[in-house]
Amino acid sequence: MDLEFFEMLYADQEFCDALGRMTLAAGRFESNLRTFLSLNGVDVPEDKATFGNLISRLRANDLLSENGVQVLRGLKEQRNYLTHSLFDLFSARVEETVLPRSDLVPEDVAVFTEKAWMLEQNLKGLSEVAETRIDALASGTGSLSHEDARLFRP
Repeated sequence: MDLEFFEMLYADQEFCDALGRMTLAAGRFESNLRTFLSLNGVDVPEDKATFGNLISRLRANDLLSENGVQVLRGLKEQRNYLTHSLFDLFSARVEETVLPRSDLVPEDVAVFTEKAWMLEQNLKGLSEVAETRIDALASGTGSLSHEDARLFRP
């Protein structure tokens, strides 16, 4: 059922739509992270602008709390798994971690669709928060206190 389930995902319009929207939301969020870093004087070369590297630069420049680091790392792991590891999962080339491969039935396509949709919603919401912070920094109305300089306030 493993590769057969991958083919079901591939053929399912709702799953593909959710995966596409999640991918677009991830790109938007990564772009916002680059802009936020830039506005805070942190140079991020384009070839180093991966999601993981952006998180590391936010952390290294104290622009993200430790809790924020953990949240973003979790989102990055989910995003990477959905965009890079599904075929490997169903080909048994990687272990089951984020999503299952065993005992799946056709109705589980809806579960995978829901996972992609939830991730898209989380990334979209965080982008909106980041865009608010970016607008404040760009307009000069952003606070300069150490805690307020972070992307997400405690």
